[in-house]
Amino acid sequence: MHRKVKTRYISWSMLHESLKNLAEKISSEYTADTIIAIAKGGLIPARILVDLLGIDEMGFIEVKFYRGIAETREKPYVTFTALPQLDNKRIIIVDDIVDTGRTLQVVADVLSRFKYRDMKFAALYVKPWSTIMPDYYSEIVDEWIIFPWEICESIRENAELKGVDVEGILDYCKRKHGFPESLS
Repeated sequence: MHRKVKTRYISWSMLHESLKNLAEKISSEYTADTIIAIAKGGLIPARILVDLLGIDEMGFIEVKFYRGIAETREKPYVTFTALPQLDNKRIIIVDDIVDTGRTLQVVADVLSRFKYRDMKFAALYVKPWSTIMPDYYSEIVDEWIIFPWEICESIRENAELKGVDVEGILDYCKRKHGFPESLS
């Protein structure tokens, strides 16, 4: 059983509104050639930002850091990369949330071997204690954020799911993964 952590569920409509606002901030002062998603969490926000910003090129770097809700490994590590040609490109690194800033640092270290023109960081949410503040973000939060693409994962981790408006997905997760009927 994991310790209880204050959580907040972000619905698809809330997510789209935050990403639209983030895209407006970015486009008002920066023109990127490429978006690099930090997988897993940054994949969906990055794909939506590619669409909103009209960027044709996207890549990703998969970084593992969390073991569960609010439980990290000793240090983040890269498991896979799929990167386009980055020489002389202006790039935006996108993640769903920046907690400690250590994942952003690992990604910056990996990309330091490329000759890109400029690099910026963007995230939907940032924790106030992060050692790295992204150039663009939607909101500073101190809760554990539950995104609409991680409902089953959150249930497995015993997250507090009050206010989740996707009962069909909750029912599927219960049936598919054998979760208890009562999820508190």
